[in-house]
Amino acid sequence: LEAVHPQGLRNCRIVPDLDNAAFTFIPKFYNDQNGKTLTVKVVADGKSVGEETVAALTGAPVTVKLDTVRPWSPKDPFLYDVAYAVKDKNGDIVDMVNAYAGLRKIHIEGDKIYLNNKPIFLRLVLDQGFYPDGIWTAPSDEALKHDIELSMAAGFNGARLHQKVFEERFHYWADKLGYLTWGESASWGITAFSRASNHYYAPEVWESFANFMAEWKEVIERDASHPSIIAWTPSNETWPGDDLALHQRFMTEMYDATKLLDPTRPCNEASGYHHAKTDLWTVHIYRSNVEDMKKALEPE
Repeated sequence: LEAVHPQGLRNCRIVPDLDNAAFTFIPKFYNDQNGKTLTVKVVADGKSVGEETVAALTGAPVTVKLDTVRPWSPKDPFLYDVAYAVKDKNGDIVDMVNAYAGLRKIHIEGDKIYLNNKPIFLRLVLDQGFYPDGIWTAPSDEALKHDIELSMAAGFNGARLHQKVFEERFHYWADKLGYLTWGESASWGITAFSRASNHYYAPEVWESFANFMAEWKEVIERDASHPSIIAWTPSNETWPGDDLALHQRFMTEMYDATKLLDPTRPCNEASGYHHAKTDLWTVHIYRSNVEDMKKALEPE
């Protein structure tokens, strides 16, 4: 446990703005107080490249323009250092926090994904985060890092993180090493998505969906400032069950909530099979040769 000041910084969302050479910081404080200030300083290679001091208010964005622009990418995973200082109405420092940020842009134009305004081909491994000696818990920090290094050595530039909320330390190493990821959740706890359980009106279906949405919001809030995460995938291989309209409502709600919390990234509301509302149209097709794959991808 760590004692914190009642006026301290609870957390801060970092939004990179490559095109305008800036970062926007959205702070949350434990309490708001008239006269309180927040100073945000951005440092590159030990040199200050931008600083702003503003009246502090939860949810009020702070934009820091940068003197030095160095995009984060797999080829150059450069990270800026960030320092926050909170002063109370008397001008006394009540909280100081150090962080980091990556200046990168991810967006879709037509049917291509762009990283830093250049098309990028995603060659992603499917990573289920499994460890024989810890099941879903990595035995060490080095193991998390080593998984990324093995994947990159095999020629992948990232991973679709699958059916698991990964340790935040994994995202730290992905940020440091320049490894692209799609953030996902363990959505099969939603009983409505099981083909063997198509009873949409059972109370446990509604309870499981409510639990999932609450947890998914926490995941986005915790991880949204990691530059290595370039897309969100709330659920995996969902099935409509006996009520297609209700299934589509579930999926649409997942998509809308995700985009409301983080409009800066594409959202793939369900990887594979039944889509309702999505930025990324994903299908799961397993074929052993190119011709069969091509045939399977041709729409009927």
